[in-house]
Amino acid sequence: MKFDLIMTGGNPRLIPSARFFNSTIELGVLAEELGYNGVWTAEHHFSDGYFSQQVPVLAAIAARTSRIEIGTYIVVLPLRHPIEVAEQASTLDALSDGRFQLGVGQGYYVDEYKAFGIPHVQRPSRLQEGLEVIKGLWNNEEFGFDGKRYKFDPISLRPKPTSDQLPIWVAALAPPAIDRAARFGCHLAGAGSPEAIQYYEERLNAYGHNVDDFHKATLRMVHLAESREQAWQNAAVHIHDILSTYLRKLDEANVPPPPGGFFGFDPLPEPEKLMEANGLHFYGAPMIVGTPEDAIREIESSAAASSVTHQIMWMQIGGMDPRLTEHSMRLFSENVIPHFS
Repeated sequence: MKFDLIMTGGNPRLIPSARFFNSTIELGVLAEELGYNGVWTAEHHFSDGYFSQQVPVLAAIAARTSRIEIGTYIVVLPLRHPIEVAEQASTLDALSDGRFQLGVGQGYYVDEYKAFGIPHVQRPSRLQEGLEVIKGLWNNEEFGFDGKRYKFDPISLRPKPTSDQLPIWVAALAPPAIDRAARFGCHLAGAGSPEAIQYYEERLNAYGHNVDDFHKATLRMVHLAESREQAWQNAAVHIHDILSTYLRKLDEANVPPPPGGFFGFDPLPEPEKLMEANGLHFYGAPMIVGTPEDAIREIESSAAASSVTHQIMWMQIGGMDPRLTEHSMRLFSENVIPHFS
């Protein structure tokens, strides 16, 4: 099992941008020093919660590191032309000497699609054609496309990826999206549901793929401290802000909640009650907020329930003091990662 970090770009306290980006890059460098497997970034637009542009951030981290993998979790592919995404990915692949991994998804934020002038209903078709274009450009010396959303004459992509199989991950929660990831032979950038992992493996088999050739990731909110009470005191307000934003965006997109709510509770408890909210999760992945021992127990439990290969840990929780994030990273590195080595 591999342990990675995700840097989302959340900056609701509006720390000056130069200082915030420098802190993010330093955390990426520290992640390599502490022995983490990878650093990922995330994309959304028009808010203080995410990076609107991931490529410069990842390029800066790549320039300061030599071993750690870097990747996108995720690029909202329908908002971008796939030729541009293929070029950016190949460039980051070269800059990092083959350490880059491309994660894509279709997203659902209504305001983003409206601002970019792309109909919300076109998300699945643009994601599917985008994957076809990216793979075609990477795997062929010349490639053209004549689809419903994209059309262009044969072109030669430069630079080409450094390897024959630059990894592509697809974010998926619902069965149709999970099926699409398997059909295109992509790794699964999931959230945390063991049922989703099982269904993905079933679909890989159905399409004739070898399950052992593919990675499956869960995305978890993680904050460690010396006591569970201290961890929740550090993180509760920030976690509540993030979950509340997701709930608002899901409501705007008219996504119906599952039984019990998206995160295990409906309505969401107030920040001071989150510690007592047994069953709180992030799209199926239980929160890890507590001590290193709490983290070990939860990861052992989840590993027994599914064949996850990558634990993507959201420790740079928007609004949290970077010093607390760094302390959590160190506790996890010193006490949790060795347990699973």
